[in-house]
Amino acid sequence: MPCTSDDSLNHSGESRGASFATDEGSVSADDLAPTASLMKPVKCRMNHEGTRQFNVARAGTGRWSISLREYMGLVTLVILSIGLVFSIRRLRHLELEVTKLRAETGYLQETEPGQIAAAKAPSDQPLTYRVRVRVPAGPAKFRVAYSSVWPSKATGPQWYGAVPLPAGESLVTIRILEDPRDKKWKIASLVSNAEGNQRMATVLPPPHVSIFRGSHDVLSTGVGRETLAVRETDSIRLLDERWLVGEGGLLLYGDRAPKTDQIGIYAELQPDVGPL
Repeated sequence: MPCTSDDSLNHSGESRGASFATDEGSVSADDLAPTASLMKPVKCRMNHEGTRQFNVARAGTGRWSISLREYMGLVTLVILSIGLVFSIRRLRHLELEVTKLRAETGYLQETEPGQIAAAKAPSDQPLTYRVRVRVPAGPAKFRVAYSSVWPSKATGPQWYGAVPLPAGESLVTIRILEDPRDKKWKIASLVSNAEGNQRMATVLPPPHVSIFRGSHDVLSTGVGRETLAVRETDSIRLLDERWLVGEGGLLLYGDRAPKTDQIGIYAELQPDVGPL
């Protein structure tokens, strides 16, 4: 499309248009009006190389442009958004894994400094009980005492032995099992923590073995799944599993203490302040 920097072409065009209208006669001003309305103004300029550049303005449309900085910023936002979505999905997956792990191994909630805490942990084996415990660091020492008998008219079980507890969190396992080394039935206490394992076992009397190997109702009053915390000078009854056998079992529902020994599985977290 030709262009010029002055108006001579426009004047000459108007002259030619006038002569064309005069010569042809069949073309009127009304016929040329629609054609003129479709034509848009054309601007022309010369660049430094002497070539022509055109900028055609179109009615009803606008130009949309984006700089390199804005483009890089947009790409960065998209990448960050994708990373955030994957991080959220990964976090939810880890939360489910932690919840499952806590359900399988037990979980102790946060407690006040200086307190001892305990919560029962799941167990999938018969005559096996697990409790997760936590004791504070300091000069005070703690232990887990265990027994299989509560003597008649006594204020507590007759403790067989005790396993020392290190500071921090530990998993206590109390089991009734037959030792494959000597074929004797024993009650064993195992304390597991980051420092290692400590174990102690005591041979059970034959009457206790026959009761544990039989089928009887059990009354459980030890610590539950919820975290129980007390002062470091107090004790926590970790396990109190009483086998309801004979007259002693029936009298548990009355207001009197049983006159016979109560066979069961007993364990207690207590300060290590002297002999059992």
